[in-house]
This record gives sequence, C-alpha cells and structure tokens, in this order.
Amino acid sequence: MTIQLNDVKSDNADWRISLTKLIGKGIKDIEGYLTNEFGGISFKISEVILSDDTQMDVEGEHDFPYLCAYPIMPQPNFDDETFERLYAEDKSE
Repeated sequence: MTIQLNDVKSDNADWRISLTKLIGKGIKDIEGYLTNEFGGISFKISEVILSDDTQMDVEGEHDFPYLCAYPIMPQPNFDDETFERLYAEDKSE
C-alpha cells in the first residue's frame, strides 16, 4: 500500500506529519544524555527506540535535528522515494 500525505498528517497540526503514522510503529523510549554544551545543562536526544526495539539515530546541529534510520534497521516508509513523493504531494495541495 502506498502511503498518502493525509494518512500521516499529525492530529495536532496540519503542516506536520506523525512519525508513528509514517512508519507504523510506536515509540518505546527516547534516549539521550545530559550536556552543558550551550551554557546550561540540557538533555540532548540521541536515539529513538521504537516499539519493536529497533532504533533511529538523531543527528544534526542544535537548530536542525533530524532522524536517520540505521542501514541494519530500515524503517517502513522512511526512504528518499517516499519522502520526495509526500513532499511533492504537500506542495501540490
């Protein structure tokens, strides 16, 4: 089944999509560590643990975090082809 933009839209904001709807898995935990990198102690997110115990890495800079699927743990619908199609669908609305 090809997923459509309306299938993955967030329940809270029209302009966002839901990761759990996109990949069809719940979130079991979010892991990270404490850092004093920006002058105050904060919790830096490093990993999202999914309901089936697979993981996704959080990468990027402090102002642009993003998720990456590990090659040994690919996630459904988390690929360039799906992203490009959903992005184009969103821009055509």
